[in-house]
Amino acid sequence: MIGKDRHNWSSIPDRRAHPESISHQPQFTKLDKYAALTIIRAPIGYGKSTLVASWLRTIRATERISVWIPEPAPSMTAREYWAHALQRFVSAGIFFPNPVIEQEQDPFTAIVRMLRDNSRPVILVLIRPDKVDGKLDESLADLVKYCRCVNLVVTLTGRTVFPEPHLLDLDQESISAHDLLYTFEDTTRVLEGSGAHIVPGEIEHIYSMTGGLPVLVRRSISVLKNLPTQVGREHLLRHNLRRVIQHYTQESIAAEAHLVGHYDLVVATAAARELTVDTVMHLLESSESSQRIRDRLIALEAAGVLSYVDTEVVETWRLAPAIRQSILTSQPSGGSDPAARLSYLSRAQLDAGQHASALDYAVEAQDWALAIDILDKHWATMIADNLELVRSAFQQIPPESTDKHSSFRAARNLYLQHPDEQVTFGTSLPDSADELRELGASADAVSALTIGCIQALMLMHVGEYDRAADVTVRLIELSRYITETDRHDISDRLSTMRAQWAITFQLNGRLAESTGLARMAYWSGKSQRIDYIARSAAGTAALNWAVVGELRRARQWLDLENQHRNVEIKMQSQVKVAGLTAGALVSLDSLDFEDAERALTELGHPTENDALYADEFWAFTVYARSQFALSNSDAFSALSLLRRTVAAHSAQCNPTSIAEPLMLSSEIDLLLALGEGNQAASLAEGIADPGSNPWTLVSVARVRQRMGQNKSAIILCNQYQWKGEPYPRAQMESLLVQAVAHSELGEHHRAIEAWSYACAIADQTGLLRPFSTIAAEDIEKLEAAASTRSKALEKFTNVVTPESFPKSVHIVILTGGEQRVLALLALGMTSVSMSRQLHVSANTIKSQLRSLYKKLDAHNRDEALAKAHALQLL
Repeated sequence: MIGKDRHNWSSIPDRRAHPESISHQPQFTKLDKYAALTIIRAPIGYGKSTLVASWLRTIRATERISVWIPEPAPSMTAREYWAHALQRFVSAGIFFPNPVIEQEQDPFTAIVRMLRDNSRPVILVLIRPDKVDGKLDESLADLVKYCRCVNLVVTLTGRTVFPEPHLLDLDQESISAHDLLYTFEDTTRVLEGSGAHIVPGEIEHIYSMTGGLPVLVRRSISVLKNLPTQVGREHLLRHNLRRVIQHYTQESIAAEAHLVGHYDLVVATAAARELTVDTVMHLLESSESSQRIRDRLIALEAAGVLSYVDTEVVETWRLAPAIRQSILTSQPSGGSDPAARLSYLSRAQLDAGQHASALDYAVEAQDWALAIDILDKHWATMIADNLELVRSAFQQIPPESTDKHSSFRAARNLYLQHPDEQVTFGTSLPDSADELRELGASADAVSALTIGCIQALMLMHVGEYDRAADVTVRLIELSRYITETDRHDISDRLSTMRAQWAITFQLNGRLAESTGLARMAYWSGKSQRIDYIARSAAGTAALNWAVVGELRRARQWLDLENQHRNVEIKMQSQVKVAGLTAGALVSLDSLDFEDAERALTELGHPTENDALYADEFWAFTVYARSQFALSNSDAFSALSLLRRTVAAHSAQCNPTSIAEPLMLSSEIDLLLALGEGNQAASLAEGIADPGSNPWTLVSVARVRQRMGQNKSAIILCNQYQWKGEPYPRAQMESLLVQAVAHSELGEHHRAIEAWSYACAIADQTGLLRPFSTIAAEDIEKLEAAASTRSKALEKFTNVVTPESFPKSVHIVILTGGEQRVLALLALGMTSVSMSRQLHVSANTIKSQLRSLYKKLDAHNRDEALAKAHALQLL
């Protein structure tokens, strides 16, 4: 049946009743792009067809015709498949211009002719064309190339069709198995939309047990609807849902694995979260060749049992977590205990240096002795990037298993503190050098060092950066005393500790100390061939130099960081942040906007709910994005991002962190760039001591200068001791503010002096972007008077660079009387009431209202109040 909107609705499965139809908005967005080719590739149970059907039913009046080709029958040939498809096109109302069709004509050729002559765009959906007997890659690619009106959507399991779609010269989108898994929010919407009675906590249980697998989430609805309301509901939910998952595993996953003859491989390797050929060979304990093992994995992938992980260097596959757990749970009843395999995998991961994965397997195996040993020896390599895993391990390890590990128990107590609680200390590190020296020579030295490091990290986690830095100072001293004795060897963990200590000082704003520690961590990490430590330390040092504006030194450390790009993929997302942020800042200061954008794109947007340990450098990334926005006239979106991210990290954005001045400075600059003078001035006035650090000093001075308060701007710029700890970029920007301010005051000699000094800094460091912080006419005027012949200025003038800020900003300043009238206006008072309240005549009130409306460019009370709120006058 053809609908009024020309969709062939009868051919599309009616998925509107399924609750999962309300989810997957990000995937709908991808489909809405109408790429020439959209590939949805995932194992069975991930809801590929449901996604497409639901999406098609969200399309209302459209010029596009939808044609749905269902999953082919077993052993269907390519010719039979295209003949069936041809009938579907005719049913959808697509015909040949010439009604005479030769009976012997190839059906695929007929479809191509039909579509080439068709004037309306077509959405062609092919469900599982990979099941056709014979490859269809070339035909499908030709169909899209020759028929420009077609948007092809295909659902696939394995990689027998389009194994490397990026090699096709086609506009394309892809949706993976990971994309199709429900998030917790998706699961909540699906279950709440089902009409089932839900008790608090049950959605969390369901999401945990199903892993967000769409088919299992859907089946959990019937479990919820059949639960009684009496006590014991939670136990019954878990029991019944476990049975539902086991039933699905046997009827679908196991059945498909049996069908291709590889169920034994699935059972033998289910303990592994990720499968490589080597892992399977070890677990399967067979004499099969590696090629044979690979063929078996590919067959299971094609059957929809395994999903291929395309982000790993080595070919990797995995089972859906809920399916894997179901198989593991059923193994003991069959005489096979998976605990031994899990412990084996833990030790294998430990040997490979994958400490977090090793810990995960050990905890799952409940091999507590192994888990404690991993935590005791390798906490330093895991804590920064795997805090929640470490916390979870501490929660699951029975307290009685830690009786012989006093330091381990102390560490456990620290880890299990709630992140929002005040961090408390057990045994604090001593303050005096003599006591630290004595502790360093004792048997408890390494335990004290370990606990101290954890204390510092937990303090950072709750935003106590001053306290974290104070503990770190003592840890550095303690480590020095430990290395002076021959009693303990901490060389294997010292480079990791130094790398983290460098970050602690960096986040506390002590950049010089941070760089010194990062340098030590880099060279020790390099000598020990710990690439991720070397890369992290080099990135930290590069970011410190880039933030202050020392471009040459930042580039030197970026070059060193680049030598360690062979870090494992799993670690890169955390390790790369500092280096990419530093690279973006260096490129911006060099006016290489294309390279800066590349770095920021690779960096990605900071999310709103990142924990500190997942994104320690959030303030630096937001700062870099704000600076990029100022150079590209995109201040509004950057301001929105800044405010959202600061709100999400309110605990870490405080006076003890470098984040606070960076964010305040960035917000003032973005407001000024948008011409929001009153808001920028209000924020600037709210800073108690803007001259205490270089970032707020420059931003506040710039606002004052743009407001015409030139003398005040000059006085503020001179409050900072620039020679104490150099900040070339901030110093250069402050000199430019002073040069313009002196010029407008008629103090030409001082203007030339400040301008010449700024140009000298630019020539010395290579800083070019600061010139864009003042107006082009001011640059021309100052250089004409000074004749510096600056090479940096010459480079700047040869690049088209927009001015970051308007030359002046409009500030609405109210008199005391106008401010009082505005306050009463906000209370809803009439003119008569105002005159009585303020003890003035009605004419005086009318005069002040007229003046107030004129300043606010308002025509009535509502407009005046709205603009007053926007300007932060109320």
